[in-house]
Amino acid sequence: MINKIFLLFTAIMYGWLGGWALFDPASYVDDVGLSLTSNLGSAEIRSVYGGINFLVGLFALYAVFKPQHEEIFFKILLFLITGILLGRIITLIYGEFTSAFLIGFTAFEVVYFVFLYVTLKNMKRKIF
Repeated sequence: MINKIFLLFTAIMYGWLGGWALFDPASYVDDVGLSLTSNLGSAEIRSVYGGINFLVGLFALYAVFKPQHEEIFFKILLFLITGILLGRIITLIYGEFTSAFLIGFTAFEVVYFVFLYVTLKNMKRKIF
């Protein structure tokens, strides 16, 4: 049951954030503290933040209804979250970890990382 709740929450959060970045990148960057200076910047926000996050949300929703895909979804999301956290660590090393926004997103990502890691470990222990 907790996996379904996690998947639904993920579908809503990532679908919403991804859709926002896909269809209104100017508003998205304003709210997260970035700036667009060219069409290339807008395209990158749409692609990297919008496209990837939106598809994560869609895959999470799909896994709600097709539980046989939960494990692969969790593995893919753990891979993505690990990459994001690597970037956060490098940001901290360079002394650029200075906003409440970063702290909040990092806390969110750490919670996701721990949940995914523990859940995947528990999935391996199931006999049936």
